[in-house]
Amino acid sequence: MATVAGEAIDRRRTHRLAPGGTPWRPDAVLRPGQPVVLVNISTHGALVESPTRLRPGARTELQLVGAAARCSVRGRLDRCHVARLEPLCYRGAMVFDERLELDVVPGDE
Repeated sequence: MATVAGEAIDRRRTHRLAPGGTPWRPDAVLRPGQPVVLVNISTHGALVESPTRLRPGARTELQLVGAAARCSVRGRLDRCHVARLEPLCYRGAMVFDERLELDVVPGDE
């Protein structure tokens, strides 16, 4: 986030939700089979963590699983950085090709 005179400016287009506020479990998969952990998700993208390097610019598909449904959403990895060294963990932002409708779990907003 950018700061102006000590105040943070939030440039996000939409509100992000932790997996607990959605029907999706935190464990997900980036095709072709790379396990990731869903940090947060919005209608336009997701933030994921992985022990395996994420390649910015790569086209991929995020596969989400919940108690009652499965969902796949296509997009591209926009950026990635090393989030932790011990154990090694990469954090990457995925931008979706199409808007994802998020059904909020009641009481978890």
